[in-house]
Amino acid sequence: ANGLGTSYEVASDRNADGEWTWRVAIAPVVLDGPFSVMPGVDRELVVIEGNGMVLEVDGESVECLPGRVIRFSGDSVTIARLVDGSVVDLGLMTVRDSVIGSMVVIADIGDVIESDVIVAVGEAVFEDKNGKHYILGSKDALLDVRGYQLVLLSGTAIAMQVKSL
Repeated sequence: ANGLGTSYEVASDRNADGEWTWRVAIAPVVLDGPFSVMPGVDRELVVIEGNGMVLEVDGESVECLPGRVIRFSGDSVTIARLVDGSVVDLGLMTVRDSVIGSMVVIADIGDVIESDVIVAVGEAVFEDKNGKHYILGSKDALLDVRGYQLVLLSGTAIAMQVKSL
């Protein structure tokens, strides 16, 4: 949004006019600098590649370590400082008062995942209640999987849920 970086949309409810109330995106962060200000948007992100970064959110430091979900307001002035080289983050953005969202890291084998969108961190394998396997490569996604009750067989994934208000 601020023209300083690139993000790759994984999923959203974007309409024909390009407007959305929720969005999942992967973004490389290769330089220190500001995040886009997104008024009225709640943001969650997790570093999925690299050694992490520190966000200054309205002057407060938030350590973003790999595999740790952090939450902040898109209204905030947010500046990223890389710890040790570039990172890739996975973000969930939801329009406040329209949609609520949640993001969780799934790493325990046997965990049952009920989600709308799942993104693999590295390779991950899942099984549904009918015994069907889903094998995802790094950054691959399963979309529209609400009600599938997937079980993690190997790997790590990020599960996201969105709910209209």
